[in-house]
Amino acid sequence: MRGAGYRFPVRSALLIGLVALAAAGCRRSVWPGPEATRQALISLRADVRARVLAGELARADGFAYAVDIGELLRVAARIRDRPLYDALRAFARDRLIVDEPDDPFTRGFVIWRRAPEPAPGDDAPDASGTTEALRVSEGLWEGAAAFGIPEDRELSVRILDGYARHASEAAGLLLIRNYFNFRSRDFATNSFLVDYAPDHVAEVARATDRADLAALAAGSYEMVRVARTPAGLLYDVFQPEMATLYDDERTLIHSPRDIVQTSNAAAIAATALAGAPEVADRILRFCRDRMPGLRLSYYGRTGEEAREKRPGVEIWGTLTEMSVRQRDEASLRAFAPFLVTNATTDRIPRDAFLYVAAHLLQGLEALDRYFGTPRAPDGGLPPPVGRR
Repeated sequence: MRGAGYRFPVRSALLIGLVALAAAGCRRSVWPGPEATRQALISLRADVRARVLAGELARADGFAYAVDIGELLRVAARIRDRPLYDALRAFARDRLIVDEPDDPFTRGFVIWRRAPEPAPGDDAPDASGTTEALRVSEGLWEGAAAFGIPEDRELSVRILDGYARHASEAAGLLLIRNYFNFRSRDFATNSFLVDYAPDHVAEVARATDRADLAALAAGSYEMVRVARTPAGLLYDVFQPEMATLYDDERTLIHSPRDIVQTSNAAAIAATALAGAPEVADRILRFCRDRMPGLRLSYYGRTGEEAREKRPGVEIWGTLTEMSVRQRDEASLRAFAPFLVTNATTDRIPRDAFLYVAAHLLQGLEALDRYFGTPRAPDGGLPPPVGRR
């Protein structure tokens, strides 16, 4: 890491490693049906809503994480919960999105984490986040459409413009540099595959008729396809500096010791469903074929188990939403029972509660739409208990 005596944690590795917090085991269940799905969605939504509206956004380390906020913005937009959306949006604008007139280069950057309130002394941002920028941009884009807020659409595009300034080229591939260090004014030299979300970039490119964003999306789709492992998973890291040691470009995209986490592979594939559905199909098939004993980690080349540990419960949200969107009935019936049974507050780790709950809610919302359970005319859920 760069900077005089200053070290950043590997930012996306925190996102990637969250599964370890929630992997204590997963309950089995029978096919849930619409009533159980709706009840799980309403119950978990109520808990998340109460925490957010009370300002309880920080994890145990005292920081609120932009990836949590971005994922929940998408949930709020999809279930048409305007108070929840407004609270998240206000925090993102006030504390996470950089828009300093005297520093136009960083305009639209998203800070990867920040204390909920300014602290005495140095409250300056430390580093941007690219995965975080994508999730916040997606959340605002969906919110702008759901609630008719044109300024959120504009802000979503501004964030993508900031995200695009993290882009470079290496080994003939698109390199989204993992973060920008505000103190040293340097970019990271590596990238994680979760730093790419081609479907969102492509959608914004079409809506705004932006050729530069279309090119960015095309490069992102190529990266996702190149990252496929022989066994059907997706590698995690793009490390172009390794080109000085190896003449095979395939070695630049890898996972340490060839160990791939299923939750990461699913999360990456979910960002490329529209433009690279074949990637998602392989991930769904890989995971479905290993049910009900799906593990957290497998070897990318062979597909053999790398560890006996189970994945965190958030994976059931991702896999269920992917199955619904891909209209993959076999996968849906494999994953949805685990989603509904595990989407309870006691199954979610305290520290990563908002992050994990957001993924579970996205899966529940998709499953609820699949069942076609009636909603309010605007597509929203019934109001929380006690609210009139």
